Amino acid sequence: MFSFLSKKKTDPAKELKGALGDFTLPSFSKADIELLRLIRDLDSTASDIAEVLELDPGLSVKLLGLANSAAFTPSHEIRSVSQAIALVGLSQLESLVMSATLRKGVPPCTHDKLSSEDFWKTSALRGVLARDISTKLCPAQKMVCFTAGFLQDFAIPFLLSQRQDDYLPIIDAWHAGDATICDQEREKFGFDHAQVATWIANEWDLPEGLASAIGGHHRPDDDDYDCPLPVSLVANLSTSEQSLEQFKTVLQAHIDEEDIAPLLDSARESASELARFMA
Repeated sequence: MFSFLSKKKTDPAKELKGALGDFTLPSFSKADIELLRLIRDLDSTASDIAEVLELDPGLSVKLLGLANSAAFTPSHEIRSVSQAIALVGLSQLESLVMSATLRKGVPPCTHDKLSSEDFWKTSALRGVLARDISTKLCPAQKMVCFTAGFLQDFAIPFLLSQRQDDYLPIIDAWHAGDATICDQEREKFGFDHAQVATWIANEWDLPEGLASAIGGHHRPDDDDYDCPLPVSLVANLSTSEQSLEQFKTVLQAHIDEEDIAPLLDSARESASELARFMA
């Protein structure tokens, strides 16, 4: 069990059952687990990772497409998985693998204000922006910022699927700007999607640092979580122009003003490419 859950004296399996009922979580395949293990192993080479990745032709094609996209503008065509890994980097590769796995198991979003397409586009934008902001604020946390930014809301589709009657009004009120989604979730259920995500992450045996960053993305002042600042900064971001304009004001407290517009433009382009290859 994660240490931050132990501190809270939380039984994640029990809490998850209370949140999602008898829903059976999708499982990572052995190949997925081995691939993620290799990606996180500092001693692994691109060839080691490529050997396992090539067992999944669909994922290999997505990776090669991403590496040859405008997001990375390679000087020559990338034809091998090893070359693609070296160009894209382990942070984005981990998110690509996780997203591919999650999308096979995460329930689809069918709400008229929260489609699966919009959900994953927003996730991609948050991940890219958290990564890009981290290069200025906390470069050593670049990998966890990307992945935590990308995955911070992945519990929402589970809650929408399993508690639809109670959760649909929360989605409506959230999009109407009546209250934050976490405040509404806590009032209705006694927990929020960030907590549910940590319980799922515990069941999946994801890295504790990643789970803690996801769990604290709406709680930047909670010392029980270790959430990098870039992850919490993007927590309420959406792809709408209004949200992006408001986000510029948020960034002014952390980044030089002349750097903000180029950072956002670059992130939007990269996120668009990433979302397309994750579809």
